[in-house]
Amino acid sequence: MRVIRALSPVVCVLALVGAAGCSSSDSGTGTPAASVSGTGTVKRLEVTVTGTTVTPAPAQVDLPVGSTLELVVTSDHDDEVHAHGFEQEAQLEAGRPTTLRLTAKDAGLYPVETHDPELTLLTVAVR
Repeated sequence: MRVIRALSPVVCVLALVGAAGCSSSDSGTGTPAASVSGTGTVKRLEVTVTGTTVTPAPAQVDLPVGSTLELVVTSDHDDEVHAHGFEQEAQLEAGRPTTLRLTAKDAGLYPVETHDPELTLLTVAVR
């Protein structure tokens, strides 16, 4: 019985540490982290375009080779989004989310942009 009682606090601490390590948010902000970890994983990132404002602000997103970024773009106006290096384009319809699945193959820095107006939504850093 003493062994079981001694292990209970250890198991609780490990469970709490494990749960904290699974968070996909920046500490304290509640916003999605701008990085993707692990090979072969899928990470989702939502971006909103309002006029000429991109939310969250354009940043570099790390994506390991073999991983996929599921990018969901919602714009307040009709437009087109282009993911350089992944050679994907999609039409944006005002108010409707559009999803691009970007799978990292070749290392490099690849911008994702709209065409009208020309805005950078993010840069994908494939490593």
